[in-house]
Amino acid sequence: MTHTIQHAIFIVDYNEAVLESRNTVLFNTIVSQNALLKEKGIKGIYISLKNAPSTQNASFGHLIKVLEKLSQALNIPTALGDYKKESFEHLKQMSADTAVQLFQNVNVAILFFNPSSFKKELCVLLFDTDKDNADKISSELTKLGYSVVHAYDAEDFKLKAMAKKYDMTITHTVVKKASSAPSIPNLSLSKQLIVNLPVFIDTAVNTLVTITGLEAQKIKHEIRPFNEKIPAQVIIAAMKFKGDVSGTFFLVFPRELAVAALEAMLGEHVNGDDTAAITDGVAEFCNIITGSAKTIFSTKQIKVLFELPKTYLSPNVALNASTGTNGVWIDMQLSNKPFYMFITK
Repeated sequence: MTHTIQHAIFIVDYNEAVLESRNTVLFNTIVSQNALLKEKGIKGIYISLKNAPSTQNASFGHLIKVLEKLSQALNIPTALGDYKKESFEHLKQMSADTAVQLFQNVNVAILFFNPSSFKKELCVLLFDTDKDNADKISSELTKLGYSVVHAYDAEDFKLKAMAKKYDMTITHTVVKKASSAPSIPNLSLSKQLIVNLPVFIDTAVNTLVTITGLEAQKIKHEIRPFNEKIPAQVIIAAMKFKGDVSGTFFLVFPRELAVAALEAMLGEHVNGDDTAAITDGVAEFCNIITGSAKTIFSTKQIKVLFELPKTYLSPNVALNASTGTNGVWIDMQLSNKPFYMFITK
């Protein structure tokens, strides 16, 4: 893989077979150049698939996840481009729930990432049979002050293309509105903490599997405020941490699941009405998870000090213990039943 910088866009030529191991190398290589990206004022990261042998193997789903993670780590939007037309719908589907954008070529990437590179009164011919997607693209282009002519089918596209000369033609492109991009400017978490979020997730999964014998897994995560659409009866343990990374870690258990998890850990009946015992149990879960996370952080030479956990029965009261609004909300499952984690400032 080689890279160049053009109009403040960091362009990577993914000129070999797409593999998960290479995706990881790509992530680490770009993150390691964070200082250069800041110095050059990079406005977007564009991964060109022009010379990639195929865009249909399973590793492309992993690549999209890596680009999402990269965007969150560096606070720079990311995009895939120069893909084969027949691969577009496949890539569109895989990237649907992410902020990763799809641009047919590097000029389209520059148009959206760094519009000042083009003249102000640009006339664009847009062809997309997906009306919702076309409307999104047209809306973004209009905001940039460009004139947009939309063709809804192949015949209409041919007629409009022949009728006049356009500054740019856009097809096979997916633009994500600003609201769907990572909300890093309002997140207030350090980039080092964002990069190390998998430590909290993996230790939660491994710890709960070990101490309860129940199956645990992460479902999804997103950047957002505390999700108040959770069961009414919850037990919350909150633990502040500081050092090389800092913030507040919330472990949120629906009461019924907390009882089941404690019974699995202790191997004995737990009184569902004994609130003190249940809150102590969730606090202990929090202690064990963060203790394991601290051990992993130490192997990475990251110094972290966790305070003692505090427990709450009300999300509103719990949130008063933090100074952040947005954070990383993580949907988890234990024995196929939901519980949650939230990490904020």
